[in-house]
Formats: sequence, C-alpha cells, structure tokens
Amino acid sequence: MNPIQIFFVTLVLLLGSTAFATEQPAKNYIYFPYREANGSNIKADKALADPRFAGAQIVYTWRSLEPVKDQYDFSAIRQDLAYLSSMDKKLWIQLQEKSFQPNVKNVPDYLLHDPIYNGGVLKQSMLSAPERDPDKPESDDEYGWSAKMWEKPVRDRFQKLIAALGKELDGRIEGINFSESSIEIGVEQPDGTTLFPKDFDPKVYVDSINSNMQALSRAFRKSTPMVYLNFLPGEWLPWQDKGYMRSLFDEARKLKMGVGGPDLMPYRKSHMAQTYGFFKAYPNTLVKGMAVQDGNLRQINPSTGKKNTVADIIEFSRNYLGLDYIFWVEDEPYFTDEVLKQLPH
Repeated sequence: MNPIQIFFVTLVLLLGSTAFATEQPAKNYIYFPYREANGSNIKADKALADPRFAGAQIVYTWRSLEPVKDQYDFSAIRQDLAYLSSMDKKLWIQLQEKSFQPNVKNVPDYLLHDPIYNGGVLKQSMLSAPERDPDKPESDDEYGWSAKMWEKPVRDRFQKLIAALGKELDGRIEGINFSESSIEIGVEQPDGTTLFPKDFDPKVYVDSINSNMQALSRAFRKSTPMVYLNFLPGEWLPWQDKGYMRSLFDEARKLKMGVGGPDLMPYRKSHMAQTYGFFKAYPNTLVKGMAVQDGNLRQINPSTGKKNTVADIIEFSRNYLGLDYIFWVEDEPYFTDEVLKQLPH
C-alpha cells in the first residue's frame, strides 16, 4: 500500500469506526459569515423561507458578545433566535475568535491592553501559504488575527464566555461551533520545516483547542457542540504526522461531540489526507457537518475533472463523509443559479 492508503487504514483502526452512508439526508442551513446591524441581512434573506433549509448558521464574534470585560451582550443572538423561531427555523451559532482581514480583530479590547494577555492576538501570515503571490512584497503580507488561545489567561476568558452562552442558550439553539482550527502562521524554511514566532508552539496550540473542546462540551449538553478541524500548524498529513489532528478527533469522540469544518470540496487532494479521512472514519453515531464556503463551487472535482456541482457535494457528503449538516454560503452566482435550482426537495 502507498503512504496515503496506509494512513487511512490506520485512521479506521485508531478511531474504531467503519464509515457508512448516513441513513438520512443532511440538514441544510444557510451560512451567514457576518451579521449586519439588527440582523437586517438575515431578515431580508428570502432563501431562509425555502423549506429545504432548516435554519441559519450565523457568525457572532467574541468582541460583539463581550464588549466590556464580564459584561456579555447576547441581544443579537436573542433577536435572531426569535426571528428564526417565528419562521419555524433553527439557529446554529459560529463563535468567531479569529479574523481574516488585516484591520479586524474579533476579540474584546481588554485582551489587547492588559499585559496579562500578552497582546491578546497574534497576526496571521500568508508567507507560508501556497496560494500566496511570491512576487508580492513581504511588507504587504496582511491576513488577519488569531486570539492567543495558547495563553491560559486568554483561554480562561474565552471559556468563561462559552459557559455564559451555554447557561442561556443550551437547548434553545441547534448547535454551536468554533471557527476553523487552521491558522496561517510562520515562515516555511528550505528544508520544509516552519519557523514559528517565539511565543507560539504548535503542540500548545493543539492542547488549547482540546481544552476549549472540553469547555464547549460541558456548556452544551442539549444543543450540539461542534469543533471545526481542518488543518493544524506543524503537521501536514500523511508525511508530517505529529499526532495532532488524530488526538483532537479522538478527544471529540470521547466527548461525543460534533466535528465539522469549512470548505466542502469533494476529493480535494490537500484535504483527503488531512481531514476528510478523519471524517470518514469518525463514528456515524456522532454528529458531522461541513460548510460550502466562498469559492467551493468554483473548484474542480478531481474525480470528474469538472467543476464541482451541487450533486457532487451532496454525493460526497452523504456517501463518503456521512454528514448530518451542510452549511451553504450564499456565494453568487452559484447559490442562485445552482444551489437553489439543484438542491433536492
């Protein structure tokens, strides 16, 4: 067997599950990556009334939910929950602590100013990303910011927010997930290794995700807690296997929590050994969900050699990944021209 085949066999043995297609089709949700004032974009969204969509997955930032230390503001969630309930729709929360824009930080201001949090955030970098334009000056290398979850004071504050959310919303929402595990950080060296900032350690980062998973699982016993796992720094499977991704999937299995991720692109080479193999091996008795995000329907399906179609995504999600939820972003013109026309009733 080649290394990838061996890798997948090992996954099945370690996670103790054989993948089968789900008996029921996945529930479809509309994914809202941002929320306008008073939820105006959600209220104006006509597709939400479509019976094929069970509800909305809405991004709420840590910054918006805790504008002042220990003063939580869940009013936006309450408003959206009431509106969706009036339509007999469900709310799924994405709790966002990362940003993907250079001028946006999704954490409260107090994290940035109190020295106990060691800066609160770390700038993500595209220097090591394969899609980066090599001719672009390094001074223009701007991406976004990640909360320093590996700093215990930062993580403690985040977990306090999680507990507060669970106290008010557990059982009232369909589910809740963190933002993706991937973090663009460090500079790739000629020997293939990555040079990370002095205050960053990949193993400590993985441990911080594990800790947050446990906090989310404790806070949400009725609604579905979900961790988004796609890529991890310092590991590129199957060649660089530090056991990071395997350990997080194993922890999720022990906690009986949902797993998910962004970018649902059938048979994409970079994802097959990284996350899709783990999803395939994850027990089908536990919840799995993934998001179809911007650009996913533009990509080529390696199994057909043609652009991804809605049918491709549904087939892959059902028969390979065994998903329970699909979160669809309204990426135009694909959403109107393809998703709304081709999504089964």
